[in-house]
Amino acid sequence: MRLLALLLALVCVCCLPRAEAGHLPLVYHQVGGGGGVTLGLDVATLRRRVETLRAAGYLFVTSSEALRFPASARTASLRFDDGFESVYTLAFPVLRDLGVAGTVYPIWERVGQPGYLTAAQLEELRGAGWEVGSHTRTHAALVDLTPPSLTRELAWPAGAAPAGGCLAYPFYLQDARVRRHARAGYACAVAGTFGVSGEAHALPGPLASPWDDWLLPWRAPLGADLRVPALLAGAGLGALGSQDAPVAVPPLWNPAAHELLGSGAFSLSWEGGVRDTRFLWRQGGWVLGLNLLRGGASYSGGTLAYHVGGPLTVAGGYGSAGPLGAVALALGGYGEVWARALPGSLTLGAEVLPLDYLRVRAEYDVVTRLGRAEGSYALPLRPGEGRPLRATLGYDGTPYAGVALRVGAHTAALTTRLDRPAFGVRVQAVW
Repeated sequence: MRLLALLLALVCVCCLPRAEAGHLPLVYHQVGGGGGVTLGLDVATLRRRVETLRAAGYLFVTSSEALRFPASARTASLRFDDGFESVYTLAFPVLRDLGVAGTVYPIWERVGQPGYLTAAQLEELRGAGWEVGSHTRTHAALVDLTPPSLTRELAWPAGAAPAGGCLAYPFYLQDARVRRHARAGYACAVAGTFGVSGEAHALPGPLASPWDDWLLPWRAPLGADLRVPALLAGAGLGALGSQDAPVAVPPLWNPAAHELLGSGAFSLSWEGGVRDTRFLWRQGGWVLGLNLLRGGASYSGGTLAYHVGGPLTVAGGYGSAGPLGAVALALGGYGEVWARALPGSLTLGAEVLPLDYLRVRAEYDVVTRLGRAEGSYALPLRPGEGRPLRATLGYDGTPYAGVALRVGAHTAALTTRLDRPAFGVRVQAVW
């Protein structure tokens, strides 16, 4: 635990608030509602926030224009996801009066449908200096798709592909496979609240809040990486509890994760008194991992993985079971296979997407001869919301089943043992 604490301290020192101003993106959807939140911004609040930031010295640019400015520049952008018609009827007149151009990210199959922008309105916005990006063809959860479906989902409609256009990932969900596809057709792409410093296809896209009237002038000047408090909170929460139980390692654990990872992830699960806490933080080709297990079995460990290039990722670390090493190989966009070695343990594993919306994870320890497997499928319900309901079946010595509900980039899951009364709960956030 001392080595782990030192590692966390070094990470936090490297990510202390910077002196530069940085770019401040404002993310909204519809316009004309009340409360000033992301799904329903009223026009008076929109005008007030633009004027507030201008008074603080911010220059308003479009999403892709922001990439051309140095990190020290005070720039801000207005982003409108989904392509609601209210962006044209309500936001456009106000911003035109203020001399500000925004960026709209339409869902292409909804263009021209009631309540959404038409092709003619998009052309008028573009002609007025707005940027028209893409929010994909159908608003599918991209991390659930195989490579052929990713290609179809990210394709620009005929005649719509601009030079240097940007992509907004639906639900902020992305991984290395998705980012590779995005690089092939887009100059930039917007990920979750945290994003990745210096990476054009994992830009931060923080949601608006009801408190932005006073919070906005502070968000960019602080320059703090908000993953730092998340990391510290995860470490503190996971470390709670006795460490006197026998040493074990978290199940279905790939220390060399890269292919199926976005900018980071945090998960916390409970079952039968066992608490499993995990935190992943990506910066370019590096991934910092934190793994903590408490209750019935105890493990504390930190890992550092590096994507060497092509399909290969390697990792090393140290924990309460001793030193560890791992290697992973990507499977051409369909997932990855991996091996994990600790004292007295050599585990082979895989996490693959053989079909759209189907994910299978498995591992087998060749020393102890213990294996685990889990398969989950996103049910064909509410496809425009990315199929948020997922069913799970698994085996880790006893069979279990579960259901998970995703809301944006956050997931809550409930599992039950099929041979005895036992329940588990898991919450997860990815970005």
